[in-house]
Amino acid sequence: MKRAIVIMVCLFFLVPLFAEAEAQPGSVIEKGIASWYTSDKSESLTANGEIFDPSSLSAAHKSLKFGTLVRVTNLDKEKSVDVRINDRGPFVEGRIIDLTPAAAKQAGLLDSGIANVTLTLIFAPDVPESKYNRAGDTGWYQIQVGAYSSLLTAYSQYDRLLNAGLRPYAQVLPDTNAVRLTLRWIPAYQLDKTVKVLSALGFAEKDTLKKSEANPYK
Repeated sequence: MKRAIVIMVCLFFLVPLFAEAEAQPGSVIEKGIASWYTSDKSESLTANGEIFDPSSLSAAHKSLKFGTLVRVTNLDKEKSVDVRINDRGPFVEGRIIDLTPAAAKQAGLLDSGIANVTLTLIFAPDVPESKYNRAGDTGWYQIQVGAYSSLLTAYSQYDRLLNAGLRPYAQVLPDTNAVRLTLRWIPAYQLDKTVKVLSALGFAEKDTLKKSEANPYK
């Protein structure tokens, strides 16, 4: 039985990982409402650990990797600005990006406060530009799906996850021979989609565990 466990787990690790293609530079990745924000505190920090600079051409986005460059085009005034993502937000429903005052002025929405925009990808770094090593700040997550005492059940669930286009990882727990299944190396921009896929497979979000993931590029 132990030999079978070793063979099955080896097969787990040898299966190629599925990687969904990311958006290509020059493509419009989002359309919605942009706004702008600032801070009344000196040396406030952005979500990636940098000092907030209202005069910089930077922005906050909910999921794009820190260091991503996007072109924000104001559809109301046909003005645009290229910004670097270094913060998280906006946290208002319906809004897709928060600009610094300098970026908002260049995009022609400083006075109006909001505008309809498109986001065009210019550049996405392989390694998120962050001073922290927390889930989301590194740009990577892992989700613990469950632990199974039956090897056949673990293999069956592994196969279902793999066929759904996810990245399952199997680990035999010491002293128990139970197999723990985890989804590894989930980029931030795919986290919500991954959770929805898991839900469709019968893995309720409340029964899974999200954890930080070490940056695979370091």
